[in-house]
Amino acid sequence: MTLMYLDAVLFCLFVWWFSTGAIIYLDGLPRSTFKYSMVGSTIVTFLALRGLKNSAYDTTAHGAYVAFACGVLAWGWQEISFYMGFVTGPRKQPCPEGCSGWKHFLHAIQTSLWHELAIIASACIVVGLTWHAPNQVGTWTFMVLWWMHQSAKLNVFLGVRNLNEEFLPEHLGFLKSFLKKKPMNLLFPVSVTVSTVILVLMVQAAMVPGSDHFHRDGATFVATMMAFAILEHWFLVLPLPAAKLWEWGLASRDEKKPFDAVVVAGFLGAGKTTFMRRLLAQPSDAGKTIVLVNDFAAVGVDGSLLSGQGADVVELPNGCICCSLKSDLSRQLNDVVARYAPARVLIEPSGVADLASLLRVLNAPDLAPVVRSIDVTTVLDAGSFQVDFGRMQDHLAAQIAPAGRVVINKADLVPPVVLALVANTVRSIAPTAIIVGARFGQIDEGAIVNQGERSIAAGATEAAASNVLQLHRHEHHHEAHDQGANDHANDLAADHATDHGHGHAHDEAGVHGHGDGHEHDGHGHSHAHHHDHDEPAHVHADEDALGMKAWSAPLPETCDADVLQDVLDAVVKGRFGQVERVKGVVRAGTGWVRFDVAGGRASMTAFAAGKDEAPRVVAIGRAVDEARLEAAFQGCVRKGAAA
Repeated sequence: MTLMYLDAVLFCLFVWWFSTGAIIYLDGLPRSTFKYSMVGSTIVTFLALRGLKNSAYDTTAHGAYVAFACGVLAWGWQEISFYMGFVTGPRKQPCPEGCSGWKHFLHAIQTSLWHELAIIASACIVVGLTWHAPNQVGTWTFMVLWWMHQSAKLNVFLGVRNLNEEFLPEHLGFLKSFLKKKPMNLLFPVSVTVSTVILVLMVQAAMVPGSDHFHRDGATFVATMMAFAILEHWFLVLPLPAAKLWEWGLASRDEKKPFDAVVVAGFLGAGKTTFMRRLLAQPSDAGKTIVLVNDFAAVGVDGSLLSGQGADVVELPNGCICCSLKSDLSRQLNDVVARYAPARVLIEPSGVADLASLLRVLNAPDLAPVVRSIDVTTVLDAGSFQVDFGRMQDHLAAQIAPAGRVVINKADLVPPVVLALVANTVRSIAPTAIIVGARFGQIDEGAIVNQGERSIAAGATEAAASNVLQLHRHEHHHEAHDQGANDHANDLAADHATDHGHGHAHDEAGVHGHGDGHEHDGHGHSHAHHHDHDEPAHVHADEDALGMKAWSAPLPETCDADVLQDVLDAVVKGRFGQVERVKGVVRAGTGWVRFDVAGGRASMTAFAAGKDEAPRVVAIGRAVDEARLEAAFQGCVRKGAAA
């Protein structure tokens, strides 16, 4: 008697196993193939719907097989359209760190809203094509698959042991923030119980004495699919290697190759972006390089400045590397690896970022397979170091301590004794770090060499060696003085910071305030902006960010350069509160300019804007008078706006 059902069971098993693996395989192919897969799937779906209609009144065994196969194929379009990213939902970002409860659930719904509506529409079509027809095998098959989908989706959201994240395509990596790992959830026993009841009813229907082939095979198909649904649910909670069933489907996915992570840290305005540009401009055989840039504000500027420097730029404003990191950055890095396959990833965290948290993320187990080495370079502003160190010693020490190399930027703006003081301070915090001086972020044309498991500054070329020797000479000279010399150096640092507030300024584009012809801001490489330039003024606050807030806003299409300079000078004088940093780009006259306030110095330089560049400004600080600051910048179209 068992042989009467074996053919239907084996056919169902093969269709379920093969169709699942085929979808996994297609999802793992390059994204350039997705449009062809989608077109093919759509054609197959139309044929399946036609098959459902034609078989609706066929009550033979052949009719049951056709209806079942067409039901599975009709469902396949739902899976392909979602996992290839064509029909998902309005939300395509991970859930923010710390989000929970109904808000978290609402975000989860937003990730697949269009997908769920498409399923409802498809279900209506399937029901309509077979309405009141005797052959409902295809319809019931579609409904069982829908039940499997919804139940499994809710269970992985609420928490299960095995999330099977390896089957999730990398372009949908943000969905991992909605998956929870725990032994079991309260919905799981309900799902299994309901599925088991349906399974028992369908088995009873298949085993009715005297039933014909159509009813027996049709009920067997539905019962077998429900049995697979129960099995898939148990795969979620039991320590079973379920992934082995479809391991062949993963063969289309490229193996992740590890990359070298280079972190360029430093406080606001120290010259991180300048140094990054110098680093990118140096010849390197490191392979493909990706730059991850994070601005503290919702609107980023640094990404535009780094574009066209020989690497793809991914800008992450107001997010992953800002203050709290954890899973957001981990997902972003995994996505970058899958999308770009880089050999090197340069990471520029915000000046107020928690560097220790960033390093913990890079050393986390989930990133261990892709992070080959971690190099930390910390950039300091020689002119403002003493003032900054006095205000936020712990923060600067946390940025210096893990560095393999410390770059004392803007070294030409301070006298030798102050440079020695900064170097001695760095040496006391990071005794083994390589310390080099820099001017406009430029150390030497010699770049970075790999020594052992971490990268350090080469220092082998004549210019780099000269910088190091100069600092060591100042250190020895400084150590020969008594405490009075140290006090004198502090006074010099404060005086020099004041004296240089008017003219000889560095900015993070690596040029003088009056321009020195070293701008190379072409946009020949991709630049992924994760923000909208047309959004209104935005404030980003975070208690962990040294008590600072970021304000950002779009600017008028064209600004008057003289008025803009007046506004920047007013910022330096403290007329808008304690503003630590200002940066932005705008059209002024016949071209674009990049403007900065960093280290108590204001500057404007020429800027080569990209095709889709938008004028914008970012300001960071404490107790910022946002309303007056916005009015001043918006008034740059008129003379006297900053008065």
